[in-house]
Amino acid sequence: MHYTLFRLNIIFRILLVIGLGYAMVYVLTQTHFWLVSFWLALAAIVITVEMLRYIEKSHRELEDLVIAIRQGDFTNTYQQKAGRSGELLAYAYHQLVFTYQRLRREKESNHQYLQNVIEHVSIALLGFDQDGHTTLINPAAHSLLQLPIIRQLSDIQVVDEALYQHMQSLEAGQKVMVKVVRDGRLMQLALQASEFYLQGQYYKLISLQDLRRELEEQELASWQKLIRVLTHEIMNSVIPIANLSGMVHQTLRQTQQNKRLELTALGEEDSHDLLQSLQVMEDRSRGLVNFVKAYRSVTQVAQPNFREVRVEDLVKRVHALFAPTLRERGITWQQQLTPTNLTFTVDLELVEQVLINLIKNSLEALSEINDPVLSLRAYRTEQNEVLVEVEDNGVGMEEEVMEQIFIPFYTTKTEGSGVGLSLSQQIMRLHQGGIAVRSEVGDGTTFTLQF
Repeated sequence: MHYTLFRLNIIFRILLVIGLGYAMVYVLTQTHFWLVSFWLALAAIVITVEMLRYIEKSHRELEDLVIAIRQGDFTNTYQQKAGRSGELLAYAYHQLVFTYQRLRREKESNHQYLQNVIEHVSIALLGFDQDGHTTLINPAAHSLLQLPIIRQLSDIQVVDEALYQHMQSLEAGQKVMVKVVRDGRLMQLALQASEFYLQGQYYKLISLQDLRRELEEQELASWQKLIRVLTHEIMNSVIPIANLSGMVHQTLRQTQQNKRLELTALGEEDSHDLLQSLQVMEDRSRGLVNFVKAYRSVTQVAQPNFREVRVEDLVKRVHALFAPTLRERGITWQQQLTPTNLTFTVDLELVEQVLINLIKNSLEALSEINDPVLSLRAYRTEQNEVLVEVEDNGVGMEEEVMEQIFIPFYTTKTEGSGVGLSLSQQIMRLHQGGIAVRSEVGDGTTFTLQF
């Protein structure tokens, strides 16, 4: 409607000017009314000027709108122009101004909401640009770092030089732990970074969280669990040794006649008991030595030798090792690699040992299962992580057991050492990864390795 009205106004004025021009020529050539032709010409000029002003007025209004857009000033809603000739532009002005003001209100509302969230969270947030200028910092960051003003990333050097270096070199998605001493207080800071571009400008956002208390509580709980296991294992060996050595000592003291004591001085039954006691003491002593060796294997893991490895090659090695057992016990082996040429950077021997430990556990869980199935899957996630999953349809585990399976020497097996899963966890930590378990009683178990 507005386009049609504007077009009709222009066409009407053009036709009117043409008509006046034709009438002026006719009067001038066919009659002697020179004065009439003069007035006709004057009217044509006036209408032409008015038409130009009509068009220029629309252009001026459009120019005013462009300037308002450029300056972001929409205080003028153009209500006064609604009834004038520029109804088309007036309508466009109203729609554009209304939309712009609505979007600006939404933007300001979202900005205020995000600002409140940033100020509310207890995790310290620090953002800066490519030149190191601080663009965002929340109250939690001021409180954690105890710096009232942080204009540059380099201001962090006052807190700790190592912290500054880590924040500067931290890559997107990377997580590190940094020990910082501030005013005599030790902090265990967990740092994580993300990088992004806004309007072509580079920004880095770093979160800092003091996990000292949580780590201390977790460490204390781990030590308590470990001490309970160590106490149980050591007492199982020491008590029999102490009891048997006491019995041997008492037997020898009762039968000792001279400085030299011969085994023949003992009766047959006493001799048998003595030899049996010494044998048990030897066995328990060897068990205690083996326990210490196992403990040493957990605490002294070799440093990894990283290289790029095809997951398919690793799986083939592990499968070849267990293939006879799988065939003998009728266990269905399933594997899925996505993509088939998937690679990751690991220590081949160490990761192979982890998979061996997991598959051994699965084989034991499948010992009493009909139609046992053992699956191995590997794939790359959207976060560029490689996940390797070992799944079985075995008996599963209770929640209480799952909470303790990674504790050194904890085992539910009669002949198990309790070292395998703890060692696997340490190997995954050396790879800056992790190991997780998901299980339900009667519904199988899945171990996930995260690289």
